[in-house]
Amino acid sequence: MAYKEDAIALITESKEIFVEIKKAYEESLHEHEIKPKLLIKIKNFMENLRSALDFTAHHLFDKYGVAVAGNNNVYFPYAWTGLTLDEFRRKNLIQNRIPGLIVNRPDIAAEIESYQYFSRAENYWLPKFMELNNENKHQRLTPQTRKETKELNVKSKDGAVTLKVSPNQSIILPEGVTLKMGNATIRGGQSFSLESPPVIINGTNEIIIWVSFEFTDINEPVLSLLENALNGCFKIVSELTDR
Repeated sequence: MAYKEDAIALITESKEIFVEIKKAYEESLHEHEIKPKLLIKIKNFMENLRSALDFTAHHLFDKYGVAVAGNNNVYFPYAWTGLTLDEFRRKNLIQNRIPGLIVNRPDIAAEIESYQYFSRAENYWLPKFMELNNENKHQRLTPQTRKETKELNVKSKDGAVTLKVSPNQSIILPEGVTLKMGNATIRGGQSFSLESPPVIINGTNEIIIWVSFEFTDINEPVLSLLENALNGCFKIVSELTDR
């Protein structure tokens, strides 16, 4: 099997999928809804990159590995969060994942160690990426919000009622009219909009915008992690398939 070519092809395809992810991502942010096609594209993207790493490991095993009875599983070795270099070595993770590589090509084994999160801060993405893949956690996204200038939420203090005011909308309350929202009160004689929130008794005004999605289980922004994973996998695959 042409593991090298397959690994490179998966990286190329992942670059194309990432462009589609960014488009679907923006659509989901704009509509305040996580679209199924975004989750599907993220799933394909993550699985492609993981396969590219494992195909790279197979490429190295075919060239420099040694078959070990009872160990037919070849995978890309990685250190999970919290594992130190010494622990990584004591657990024989490279030998267990690519048998024979340390003996026959210790220089490549050293390269694999250099890709681990404990070697460089920029490699932080690897254990997070693997954790998401291992548990299919890439399917669970959550929106993150921050105060901004996009949507006005007028809330009663008890949280029972929320009035949303979008851009270019305004509400006018004539004199003598009172708007009741749960235990909150907005008295008449005022108009309010995104630019001019109302005076509210027993309530609050917030201006909200959806700014990003995060992977729920690891509290990591989606796009930045995916981009780092793509760049990191490209570097690993490009360098190791050339060995």
